Amino acid sequence: MHRRFHHYTVKTLPKSYTSKLGTQYSQTAVIHFFDSENHDIGTIDYGLAELEDVYNAIENDQEVILDEAYVRNFSITAWRRLQLKDKKELVALKRIVANRSFFEVSRIIDFSYIQIEEGEINFRDTIFLGGDLDLHHSRFTNTNVSFEYIALHKGGINFSELKMKGGSFSMKNAILSNHEKYFQYARFEDCPVDFTNCEFKGGNINMVDTYFSGGVSFKVAQIGDGRIGFQFAKFSGKDVSFDRVNFGKGDIDFRTTEFNGVKVNFNRSIADDGFWDFTGCEVRNGKMTFKKVGFGFGRVDFSETIFEKSDLNLSRAETMDALLIFEKANIYNLDLSYCFFNRYLNFRMSKACSIDMSNAVVRDILDMHLPEGGFPVPIINFTDMSLPGLLYIDWRKNEVEKAVYNQKDKTTYYQKATQFLMLKENFNRNGQYDYEDLAYVEYRRSRARSRRNRNEGGVWAKIKDHSAFILDKLLLDYTGLYGTSPARVFGTMILFYVLFSLMYILIIVTGAGDIVVSVGAEYDLSLWSKGFYHSAITMLTIGYGDHFPVGPARGLSAIQGFVGMLLLSYFTVSLVHKILR
Repeated sequence: MHRRFHHYTVKTLPKSYTSKLGTQYSQTAVIHFFDSENHDIGTIDYGLAELEDVYNAIENDQEVILDEAYVRNFSITAWRRLQLKDKKELVALKRIVANRSFFEVSRIIDFSYIQIEEGEINFRDTIFLGGDLDLHHSRFTNTNVSFEYIALHKGGINFSELKMKGGSFSMKNAILSNHEKYFQYARFEDCPVDFTNCEFKGGNINMVDTYFSGGVSFKVAQIGDGRIGFQFAKFSGKDVSFDRVNFGKGDIDFRTTEFNGVKVNFNRSIADDGFWDFTGCEVRNGKMTFKKVGFGFGRVDFSETIFEKSDLNLSRAETMDALLIFEKANIYNLDLSYCFFNRYLNFRMSKACSIDMSNAVVRDILDMHLPEGGFPVPIINFTDMSLPGLLYIDWRKNEVEKAVYNQKDKTTYYQKATQFLMLKENFNRNGQYDYEDLAYVEYRRSRARSRRNRNEGGVWAKIKDHSAFILDKLLLDYTGLYGTSPARVFGTMILFYVLFSLMYILIIVTGAGDIVVSVGAEYDLSLWSKGFYHSAITMLTIGYGDHFPVGPARGLSAIQGFVGMLLLSYFTVSLVHKILR
């Protein structure tokens, strides 16, 4: 069948025609098809259908048999007028067989307000020309409806308020025109709907408040520059596929759409510069995936969406120039791994169980501040994320430390360390120096744990690693939080000062040694004063003059002098670090 043509001619011959199904016509219609340059691209013979015979068959047999027929100006509404019936009265039919036919009308190809139960509707390989294809307000029960491989020229589709229960509906491989396609308020209950490889071309597609419970497939469909509206639509029962769909430049509207217990697949689809609007969309007990989707330069808005026990996966999506918005979204698990972002990202989400940003590249601003009433995300994975841009996140309100450590066995301590290092550098660029220190401490702790847990070498290597970990913990972490807390270092100095003072007093009391006065007995101090005074001048490395140690106190003084020098240096460095940034 020649579905792509520019114009045609019809010639009627006074000879009978019999279709492959055995339908007989008294005359033959020969149609020549031409391209835009008036080249003859083919000829097809059809049986010439007489409307009077068709209308009589509807009245007598409740059937429309028009296979391989050339039909002019068919209208079920015209038949109602002939029968003096109301234009909205349902017409009960047994079946419609009109495959490989050619419908030519001046206004509407009218099959509205018909009712079929346990029958069939077959328009496979049929050409419709001159007006809208109209099935609005029709009712089909356990009926298979096929518009596969049709070609619709110079007309739109009006399937609004179509009701189907059971059976199937297919427009697979159909070629439609640049006119409106209406499916508003249609209901497909327990009925699979198939638009696989359908060429929608231009014109808006209106599926507002449509109900699907048997699965929907738009796989590899081609959609023009018209707007696609699924507002208030409901999907349940079986999966929904937009796999490898070319969406063109039109906007895609899923506002307040509901997906219940289904997997929604947009993988490898392509959108030009259209606006993807999922505002208020609800996905329950399912999953929505956008793997390797090309979003173009448009905006993708998931504001106030609700993904109840449902994941949103955009892994490896081509999001370079798209503007992604998740303002006040509630998403179970969000996967943005391996994505590349050139524009501002609004991740001010109300709630999520986990966010995966591993191996992503963020070249602009990633805003993860909590909105009013928002909850911190328990798990955030920044493993190998490249951040030439800036990350806006509150260490305390977002509970960043917990979010990284809650990754548990999904990442190693080395990977956690690299995440904290990235956060540390980011907080430095943002001027958030207190948060920088907190991130640096966790970086050092994770790095130390990574070295302790590595399984390289033999027993001695493990002993060495564990010993280094203990020393790191005692000397650097507990003492001064790796140089980020002058107060912690000062507190450690006071602790050591008191301990050494008590040890000097113990040495004097036991008679093992003494602190001797060198300037005369009248300048000697009491026991407690002597211990604390000697400890102070030793700790601060002032030097001895009026008192000096004897016996074991000498060795203890040497140790305290070394410790005091280290702690004084440590305190000075950490204090200067705080002041000069």
